[in-house]
Amino acid sequence: MSDASHGRRRELLHQLRNRLNVMGFALYALRSETSKPMETLRATHQSAVELLNQLGEEERALRQDGVVPTDGTDQ
Repeated sequence: MSDASHGRRRELLHQLRNRLNVMGFALYALRSETSKPMETLRATHQSAVELLNQLGEEERALRQDGVVPTDGTDQ
């Protein structure tokens, strides 16, 4: 993966993490809501966070193996 495409991938992961964080705060604010659609949204958000964490772990493993360069910032 080139430095430019790797940087773009990291930026997209960062943006996704930010959006999921905002969504998590909104879900927390609506924690008393127990409708089926809200429960589905909570479960979907949790799954998305888990997938993002897996991507982050893979990214760190690649950096540790020296496959991709580090830029001094770790998510």
